[in-house]
Amino acid sequence: MSDSNQQGPAFDSRFILTVILIGFVWMGWQSYLAKKYPAPKSKGPIVKEANQAAEPKQTAEQNKEQAAINTKTVKGAVVVPEKTLKFANATWSFILSSKGMAIRDIRLNKYSNRQNKQIRFAHGPKFDLFSTGLIGQPKPLTFDVHQDGPDTFVGKAQVGAMSIRKQIIINSNRYTFKTNIQVTNIDPSFKGLFTQIADKIPPAVSGFFAGRFDHEELFVNHSDKISRTIVKPDKYLNSSYNEALVTGYGSQYFAVAVLDQSPVRPSLQFWTDPKKDGSEAEPKAVATLRYERLNQNSQFNVSYTGFAGPKRYNLLKSIAPEMTGLINFGFFTMIAKWLFWLMMMIHGVVGNWGWVIIVLTLLVRLIAAPFSILSYKQMKAMARIQPQIKALRERYKDDAKTMNQEMMKLMRENHANPVGGCLPMFLQIPIFFALYEVLGQSIELYKAPFIFWIHDLSTKDPYYVLPILMGVAMWAQQKITPSTMDPSQQKILQFMPFIFMAMTVSLPSGLTLYIFVSSLFGFLQQYLFMREKKQLSVAHA
Repeated sequence: MSDSNQQGPAFDSRFILTVILIGFVWMGWQSYLAKKYPAPKSKGPIVKEANQAAEPKQTAEQNKEQAAINTKTVKGAVVVPEKTLKFANATWSFILSSKGMAIRDIRLNKYSNRQNKQIRFAHGPKFDLFSTGLIGQPKPLTFDVHQDGPDTFVGKAQVGAMSIRKQIIINSNRYTFKTNIQVTNIDPSFKGLFTQIADKIPPAVSGFFAGRFDHEELFVNHSDKISRTIVKPDKYLNSSYNEALVTGYGSQYFAVAVLDQSPVRPSLQFWTDPKKDGSEAEPKAVATLRYERLNQNSQFNVSYTGFAGPKRYNLLKSIAPEMTGLINFGFFTMIAKWLFWLMMMIHGVVGNWGWVIIVLTLLVRLIAAPFSILSYKQMKAMARIQPQIKALRERYKDDAKTMNQEMMKLMRENHANPVGGCLPMFLQIPIFFALYEVLGQSIELYKAPFIFWIHDLSTKDPYYVLPILMGVAMWAQQKITPSTMDPSQQKILQFMPFIFMAMTVSLPSGLTLYIFVSSLFGFLQQYLFMREKKQLSVAHA
């Protein structure tokens, strides 16, 4: 009996339909999460306090070590002039202000953006990081600051009889600011302290699929839950969280964050000031951590580690395991972490991230090969009994119950499973999505060259060569894959490779390289299966 109508196991019509189905499920899941965790409504009083605290008066130029003295009197109170200290080494540089002992204008000397300019945080007159103030007060505290060692800064603030001491210890290797704040001789009216992050929201990135990775995101590990919110320059947000362990704000590859290490975790208020039509002001994102006083102790302590640097997995893990959540590996995070570990191991051998992607893709496809073989065998078994199934449908067309019973009996006798061909494909989907996220989120690919025209695996192919090659590989695989679908469905599926090609033109070239190599492997695998089938047919003849 001929089985010429059987389907191959890789990228046939069932596979394509499975991918489409998974796509709809994925979009539905994202929609469900958006509805389940909507942004809370505005809370005016809290936002007002955060807004006032985020905009301390600034009189110092960013490039001077100490601001000029410019004492003013406002409503009878003396405004203490701002003092700034500058820190710089081969890793980074920044300015420390006496206003809240905030950190400003952080420059990462080892990283640059697409325009070859240094990566910067809190650059501008209305942006600063890790500023400290009193809850209930509109502006941050003014500290008397001095450098207490090569990597240590100490500041003291006096509010009546109450004394506030803040210490910052710099760790340039980890891009961290280990911070300890101690309040002594506490006044009865003391409510607690706040620490604030205020940074700009860059313009949104355009392009199909471009926003999937390249966007600003708020990450919060709070109350044993994880929350992620995409931050856009034209969208107003106002949300609050309890017991914030990790608060992070940043882009695809870089972020600022606070890892809380205090006796009591703080609450978090996050809000944005979006871009207004005709306004020259830059859109701003503000995160305020509130450390509230819960008892009448004579001493109040706050401890946290501030971070401003690259989102390297091993670097973040060295600070604390919870910090790795800043990297969004998606729904299949556990699989993604193992794939990332494997990718790092391969890089230690081959030394080029493009070849790492190729080797990793081949390893993943080889691991998935047994599933493809199982799929092939199940489809082959189903193809053999197709004439008998057709006969049963004709015989019991008026008795659906008996027809189903006879068909199940027939399948058991021939070891055929109607879902056996699709199940292995579903098992491969988590690996596909996890690897997709790893390649899209790993800073190791940022500005990493491959060969020839590919000078940056984290951005799109400038000449669209890889998307075209990927489309050709998919089309070739589709051509040699037999199908039992009707002609109208086949015509629709003929356009799928070109649709995929159009969808990937704006993806990072590292991702496109992965899809191309995977498609090429699928074509060769399908070719070998079809060749084996032809040889068996000749032998039977």
